[in-house]
Amino acid sequence: MNLIFLDTINTILQSLIISFLPYSFLVNSKLINKKAGYVKLIISSISIITSVCICTKLINSNNLSLLTITILNMIIIGVMYKDCYKKALLAYFIAYFFIQSSVILFSSITWPIAKDIFLDENISKIIGIYIPVIVFELAVLFNSKKIYSVYNFFERYKYSFEISCLLIFSLDYIICLSMGLHSWANTILANVTIFTFIIFVVVAIIYIKGINSKYEEIERLNNLLIEKNNELRKIKHDYGSQISYINGLYIMNQYDRLGELLQKIINGNNSVSTHIKCISNKNSIITDIFNSLDVKDVHVIIDEEVDLKLLEISEYDLHKIISNIINNSLTALNNEGLIVIKTYRIFNSTYISIKNNGPQIDPDIITKIFELGFTTKKDYEKNHGYGLYIVKETVENNNGKIYVESNEEYTEFKIIFSK
Repeated sequence: MNLIFLDTINTILQSLIISFLPYSFLVNSKLINKKAGYVKLIISSISIITSVCICTKLINSNNLSLLTITILNMIIIGVMYKDCYKKALLAYFIAYFFIQSSVILFSSITWPIAKDIFLDENISKIIGIYIPVIVFELAVLFNSKKIYSVYNFFERYKYSFEISCLLIFSLDYIICLSMGLHSWANTILANVTIFTFIIFVVVAIIYIKGINSKYEEIERLNNLLIEKNNELRKIKHDYGSQISYINGLYIMNQYDRLGELLQKIINGNNSVSTHIKCISNKNSIITDIFNSLDVKDVHVIIDEEVDLKLLEISEYDLHKIISNIINNSLTALNNEGLIVIKTYRIFNSTYISIKNNGPQIDPDIITKIFELGFTTKKDYEKNHGYGLYIVKETVENNNGKIYVESNEEYTEFKIIFSK
């Protein structure tokens, strides 16, 4: 049996799998129309087969062509399904994982056995790699509905796309190393592959550590919210007891005691703000600002790792910066939601992060919010549009920088002062 013929069959099968699974999964998820998706399937299949053939012909190195093909395939799938590219690429990653796992598995297990049995290298490759891989790929293609459940499982997780991307490139590097060890690539390129793989691992570790830090922060905030909810349940219980007692006094016509009790309740409420949770410094500038504001039903979490009074900026300017951003956040939240303020240091820079879980700022607007006079409010008296401009000007006058990021989950203002 001709090795080139089997290689061609294998290439066509792989191209069909990695173009069919995204189409199939998106149709099943009702993210694309079946007929329109069918056109995308044909175009993506032809494009992928063409890119594989061109890369194989033009690039002499198996290592380099493998990585290039992976990147080109991702671009093709992403462009074909640009309206839901992350979900399409997740389906592609799953298809690619099955394909490359089979290559790694059979080249590491069945091929060495076949080499010991058959003296001819081509026959050992056919028996040990090509035939098992092709059979496996056909099984994947005909069991796409079962594999869809795997897609559904991973699609629920927030960072499934990023982790899948790291996993796919890891598989590519493993195959590149395997080819180098089996003398399918020259020594220089094998060394380059090993070196770049080390860099890739370092980047992957840093990225995963970043994701882990975000999860830890979310977990910490969840614990704080649970604590807040417990406090609110206690307050609700206390109010229930007080209302029952008030009702009892009213029934017994003890109006003097009723007035005295109501005054105690009012005094007790004025002395405590249950909406503000300070993790560290309860006497900081940020806490003072919030205590002077009516936060209504907005819950506030303040986590200060840095004493802002140590910054080389006047307390007046700092108050002006933070209060303007907080007022902006309260307006965006429309009197209910969550604001999280965090201060921390990275090297010689102090960071002030002010997050709220209000609506996302329009991407067309976010670049203009620091401009003089710009506002989204219905401002007939021209009293708005100066707050964030003043914030940016004050930050920059104190050798600082301010950035804003907004997505569906939160809007964050980040201020950086370098010492």
